[in-house]
Amino acid sequence: MEQTELLDLQGVAQPPRRMLRKHSGFSVETVRPDLGAAFSYDWTSNLHFCAYHDIVLEDGGIRAGDGAEDNRRDLRHTLTYVPRGARVSGWSSLSRRKNSFTAIYFDPASMREELGARFIERADEKVYYRSEEVEGYMRQWARLLAQDHSDGLYEEALGLVTVLAIHKASTYEFKAGRPLGRASLALVEEFIDENLGSDLTLSALAEITGLSRFHFSRAFKSATGETPYQRVLRRRMERAKLLMASGEMSINQIAECLGFQDASYFQRTFRSWVGMSVKEFRDRR
Repeated sequence: MEQTELLDLQGVAQPPRRMLRKHSGFSVETVRPDLGAAFSYDWTSNLHFCAYHDIVLEDGGIRAGDGAEDNRRDLRHTLTYVPRGARVSGWSSLSRRKNSFTAIYFDPASMREELGARFIERADEKVYYRSEEVEGYMRQWARLLAQDHSDGLYEEALGLVTVLAIHKASTYEFKAGRPLGRASLALVEEFIDENLGSDLTLSALAEITGLSRFHFSRAFKSATGETPYQRVLRRRMERAKLLMASGEMSINQIAECLGFQDASYFQRTFRSWVGMSVKEFRDRR
């Protein structure tokens, strides 16, 4: 039984395509094996693991912990949850379709501190179960990981609510965080305005207030009516309109100045947020 951080697929003719994002306390990946690939796995980890499946099998079986082998074939829209220290083993022969799974790996000690939640010490493994809430978050992750660009601030927040959703069915105590005072809020707003061109992270914003990322997100939305991600986007779009109105910078320069990885991503975001294209906005002057 091999212990690795990420689930290792053994015996594949060609290594699967893996799209991975790492953040403090958790990692998320989408794995896409070749059409009709066959593989096995025998794995344990010191991280909790939850996978969302978009997979149809020709044949296969999975065993988690001390449970019996499960031989279901159509795994679409199902989840598998394996807590740290539990063994998961099995084999799969995939159908000739575009199969994939998206998995989140997280450190329970780190998440306990972040969320103010005391999770039960020994959670049960769950194979091919359903949860609309967790599925919704994992489908968001699958779409994000398929994109060329990333947004650390949004992904940090999404990771935290995903972990909390995974554990909602477990017994935990939830401790409400303290509210965000006016002075702390002013410092956060100032930091955002001064760093719109940087890769702003939830960790950096939370550190200003002394709150965990999760409690900062809740407190910020309670105080402003917006998530930190929405506020940063709003300020970037407001700054973009000012820069475009001045006519002194190109679209590429404005995108770079506001922390966007490429001009096309900036233009898509601008249209979505402002309700018109960059060209339409400039033509109004």
